[in-house]
Amino acid sequence: MFAKKDVYIAACGNGGGIYHYKTDGDQIVFCDKTEVEKPMYFSIEGNKFYAILRDPFCENISGVVSFDIDDNGALVNMSDVVSTKGAAGCHLTVNNGDVYAANYLSGSIIKLGGRLVTHKGIGVNLPRQNTAHCHFTGLTPDKKYILVCDLGLDTVFTYDLDLNLVSKAHVPAGYGCRHIAFSDDGKLAYCINELISSITVFRYNDGVLTPLKTYKALPDDFSGTNTAAAVRVDNGFLYASNRGHNSIAVFKIDGEKLCEPEFFSCEGEGPRDININGDYLFSANQQTNDVTIFKITKGKLKFIKKLSTMPDSLCVVFK
Repeated sequence: MFAKKDVYIAACGNGGGIYHYKTDGDQIVFCDKTEVEKPMYFSIEGNKFYAILRDPFCENISGVVSFDIDDNGALVNMSDVVSTKGAAGCHLTVNNGDVYAANYLSGSIIKLGGRLVTHKGIGVNLPRQNTAHCHFTGLTPDKKYILVCDLGLDTVFTYDLDLNLVSKAHVPAGYGCRHIAFSDDGKLAYCINELISSITVFRYNDGVLTPLKTYKALPDDFSGTNTAAAVRVDNGFLYASNRGHNSIAVFKIDGEKLCEPEFFSCEGEGPRDININGDYLFSANQQTNDVTIFKITKGKLKFIKKLSTMPDSLCVVFK
């Protein structure tokens, strides 16, 4: 069964917007579309819905807009757009109404209405790491800190809630840390690395990440081009998306270790985001403009349905 009834999908291409579906038993039906320009990522807190937009001011500056979610799951009462003060905003998180956003091209992180922090530096994997590239901002399980993945610097920064630096941790040089998911008990953090498709496991304790081991997220016999994208953890398994191999890698979690992964086709191309709703995994496949849905049974994925057409489908969230 689906755990949550409302499904929201970001379509960043021309004519896209926020697509709203509703689940009913094992079925899913389209409800409505909210017209916004180039939504990149979503966050939901309570009955508030937040979206980061790539270029709402037509000045190569991103922005965040919010909505109320009504009793039917529709998005209403759209707010003004608030600037992220950076280019190519790609990720956001919300904590008690405070919004934190990552600007990829500017290499910056902002707390809206508060501090802007810009990273500096260069990595070894050129040209992708020719400068800082913030790609993720997320709250730690203890809700005391904000983690920021900088793909350009191979560094996970830990900030306090006012964006004062607390600590730094690193993935292997040139790997390009992208997104993070935590274990159910909050003691382990799993970082997906985009440029060298892999998962780095960290032990987490009070604002400090300690690296343990990095695991390959592709089959040994794959020789093509691939960029890893999204990571999710659910019920003892880790799920990672591969763009190029066009697969979902599924790792069984064994204490602080990951077992050898099993691979399942995403039934599309370019799975930029994956997310889990009860017994189902959703894959937003950017290059084929669709979202594919899989039934999960003890870490195994069975394809059941495709939702299309959503131009440049990037993100899936649930309420």
